[in-house]
Amino acid sequence: MEIVAAGVIYALTGAAGGFIRAVITGKGVIPLPRVERAPGGSPHLNLGFLAPMAIGALAGYLAPAALGVDSVVSAMAGYAGSDFLENLIERRLKG
Repeated sequence: MEIVAAGVIYALTGAAGGFIRAVITGKGVIPLPRVERAPGGSPHLNLGFLAPMAIGALAGYLAPAALGVDSVVSAMAGYAGSDFLENLIERRLKG
């Protein structure tokens, strides 16, 4: 049970890091989810701040398992998001 609780905490800190990244890249404005239409194209869903939060949660959850670190690094991995995940995959593929 403690392992599950730790995993949830790491995912939540990673999601918080992803949210902070969304606010910073949005220059202080929280990007809300919305439906957008490309010129001459079909409508698509822009997830806004939810996308970096989901990626951050995944990165925050994987950071302790892959690197043996704590929740502070989970938050930083969440902020780095996709960059962290790409780096982790490259490391695993190299051996």
